[in-house]
Amino acid sequence: MGIADLWKLLEQSERKFSLEQLSCHANKNGKSLRVAIDVALWSFQARASVVGDCSELRAMFFRFCRLYEYGIRPVFVFDGPHRPRYKRNKEINTTPSHTKFTRDLKKLIKHFNFSMWEAYGEAEAECALLERLGFVDIILTGDSDVFLFGGRHVVRRWPKERQEQLACYDLQWIFDTTKLDRSDLILIGLLRGSDYDTHGTKGIGIDSSSQLTKCHLHHQIMDDIQLFGRDYRLDDERVQHLFDDLTYEIHHNTYGHLTRKRSNVVLDAKFFDFSIVIDFIHPKTRIGSIKSDDIELAQQLEKNLSYHYEPDWLDLAVFTQVSFKWPAEYLLKRFSSVLYPGFMANKLRRQQPSFKKKRPNGPQSSTQDSVTLSQQEEFYQSSLVSHTKESSEDDLIKITQSKMSSDDIQLYRVEWNKSTFEAFQQIVQLKLNWLDFQDTDVDLLQETQQVDPFLSVKRQWVDANYIHYTYPSIALEYQNQQKKNSNSFLILPSKRNAN
Repeated sequence: MGIADLWKLLEQSERKFSLEQLSCHANKNGKSLRVAIDVALWSFQARASVVGDCSELRAMFFRFCRLYEYGIRPVFVFDGPHRPRYKRNKEINTTPSHTKFTRDLKKLIKHFNFSMWEAYGEAEAECALLERLGFVDIILTGDSDVFLFGGRHVVRRWPKERQEQLACYDLQWIFDTTKLDRSDLILIGLLRGSDYDTHGTKGIGIDSSSQLTKCHLHHQIMDDIQLFGRDYRLDDERVQHLFDDLTYEIHHNTYGHLTRKRSNVVLDAKFFDFSIVIDFIHPKTRIGSIKSDDIELAQQLEKNLSYHYEPDWLDLAVFTQVSFKWPAEYLLKRFSSVLYPGFMANKLRRQQPSFKKKRPNGPQSSTQDSVTLSQQEEFYQSSLVSHTKESSEDDLIKITQSKMSSDDIQLYRVEWNKSTFEAFQQIVQLKLNWLDFQDTDVDLLQETQQVDPFLSVKRQWVDANYIHYTYPSIALEYQNQQKKNSNSFLILPSKRNAN
């Protein structure tokens, strides 16, 4: 989606990083990695990759588990009601989706304590401004239009496997390697066609379009639109001059940037659609709105993105059991395999000196909103506080291995105390229904009864720096044992404050 063949043109500027690398870099700078995600593209990918009842929502659930484990704070951006009605040569329904999947997806986002945001119009335009205004660090989208809207840091797709190296783009890298800036990309979009004008110019491919940008014939008009905003009224004579200059250059190659003259190419007299250009340069967005309601929502969004919040475990477990029709025993096994590692990883992150503590007015679990608490809820609340507030020396039994990951992160393989696993399960299981869905899948129940779920998660690879700060004595003991091993790496523990 977006500009035809634009990704191919930008390939030379891409760099490869894994989500783990990006998240680790953000964590070392004292914050969580904040990501804007175009919900429509994620939904399309989830729908195409799996089959079966509720499979689309399940695919989202497992992606959410990965985001949680990496300590990433996402905002899921939904298309708004003011999208153009004509896209990819057909009329589209611009009414925001109210399907069961959308309703369930929003509930899932809420239960994970992630963020969601409804765009004014196009989600990718909203994502781009969220990034430019500093709400997020990167945008995760496969739509190349995001660069025309002003997106600067883009990851093209979700990883299929752990530590998979992903194509990452930065507008500065693009300029350094291709000499193309944002206005050049917009001109390429006009010449090649975009989602809202797919015609482009017959006979002008992606290479010829990029070569024409080097003549800089369009820069002054683009700069004026950038400077004067949406209220700028473009002089028809200036547009005609641009049309004439580009036509002459296509036919005669006076600047010498084209590989050859193309005298048979006819440029559409209406190729410079002012409404499309201004929507790219100054898109209407909710995050840029000056309405008081939108400003208040933006402030809440900033808080939720900037601080780590645990999922609402009770509501998440109940919602997942009902949505996926999982027997309670099987749900505990699945939560153990896909969420317990994140539970322990985030527990480590919270102990780091640079970690931002949660503000008191942040999101609260549903149990904390109640005036009166049931005995079960009181137990849940005390369990959650005691098992997430501080790491204990008893949590970690030992370090079993060390290695450098494929993306150059120094890791320890640690073995957790089973008491941490039991505490996690206690938190999750309090409101599960132990009678429903028992006949959903007999094989699932037999498998659950035969295997101890702790065996598959008791050892976990984690950032070695986290261990050195949180468990310095265990880390030093391991390092002393490995000094004679030339294959091991040594990291001095961080200095802890005396107080």
